Amino acid sequence: MHQELEGTMDQAGWWAQSVAVAYEHHIGRRIPGQRSDGTFQLSVSRSTALGLEELMARWSDFASTSSPVQELLAEAARVSGTDRRMTWRAKAADGSSVVVTSELKKNGTASIVATQMGLPTPEANDAARQQWVEVLTDFLERL
Repeated sequence: MHQELEGTMDQAGWWAQSVAVAYEHHIGRRIPGQRSDGTFQLSVSRSTALGLEELMARWSDFASTSSPVQELLAEAARVSGTDRRMTWRAKAADGSSVVVTSELKKNGTASIVATQMGLPTPEANDAARQQWVEVLTDFLERL
């Protein structure tokens, strides 16, 4: 697929992957939210008025005292980043991975994106999505 698209558009690899995933959905090989390894992944994002570093600092402080976040984790989170994106990541107790990013937007503010990957079932994925919606809502209400 990539060879057919190469040179015909920008980001041919991204488009080839999108076409392949859509085809797998169409033929029933995987359902929405399912990764190629059979596990599930979700992302929940919200815009903020904060800058990149301030957002990650406030998220890290919040996460260290948030019961829902702490109950989810199997280990302490690690933070790393660049001038465009900062990442807070940890393993969850269920074996999945949790990544929360602070991503710089064009206007100098940052968005927060919570991603959990490696969930075993669509039901676990749906429950985790709801939990992340609640956690990010709680976080943003405290800003």
